[in-house]
Amino acid sequence: MDTEGHPGKFKLYVFETSHFCVRETMKETMGALREVPLFTKLNEEELGILTGIGAVRKFRKDRVIFLEGDEFMGFYVILSGSVKVYKLSADGDETVLHILKPYRSFAEAPVLTGEGVYPACAQALEDSSLFYVPAVEFRRLMERSPSIAMKISEAFAVRLMELNKKFGQLSASVESRLARFIIGEINANGSAKSPEPFLALAISKKDLAAHLGIAVETLSRTLRKLKDRKIIREGSKKMFVLDLKHLRELAR
Repeated sequence: MDTEGHPGKFKLYVFETSHFCVRETMKETMGALREVPLFTKLNEEELGILTGIGAVRKFRKDRVIFLEGDEFMGFYVILSGSVKVYKLSADGDETVLHILKPYRSFAEAPVLTGEGVYPACAQALEDSSLFYVPAVEFRRLMERSPSIAMKISEAFAVRLMELNKKFGQLSASVESRLARFIIGEINANGSAKSPEPFLALAISKKDLAAHLGIAVETLSRTLRKLKDRKIIREGSKKMFVLDLKHLRELAR
């Protein structure tokens, strides 16, 4: 559906899926994609082209987006909500690889590697709006536009450096890992400068522990220590920072 007969308006995307109806204007989607690290170097025209080949999809909380081994059809960008990327063992044990928030892309690696299946599973942790980029159209776009291909390739390289840095942080203490996570969240939600910075606990402690690479019991003990030292406090599905200076010292 579009806005034919209404000059000056942007195209309206309407998708009826098994999840729920999606209505997004091209302008809104372009504005969101501009914040995505993978696309920050694209100019207005290039963002418009990219927006034109994709679609907005919404997933209810706990909805599986894809499973490991499913045929690779395209990758996603989170516009709102949060997504868990994980792997399942043969025994059904779950290992969380990433907990992703708005403006992060995921499942894009097969576009470059040529793999035909998704290498991991993905699930919405809350009601989420995602921008879906079909692989075939994206590859064609990269072939037609060397400028777009170069800019996105450079962003991929930066993403790889970030992942290497994250793996290096796994040797840090549990307190340091948890402190870095909390600081990253309050910086992302803009509450770092408020009298009492906070973060919404959209994921379970089990998922958070897996994300940090520690046991649930270890996470619980570490949270208790931080609360006893008056560094944080926990409310209803929220965590509040009482001593940001001390928390930053722990994150070093």
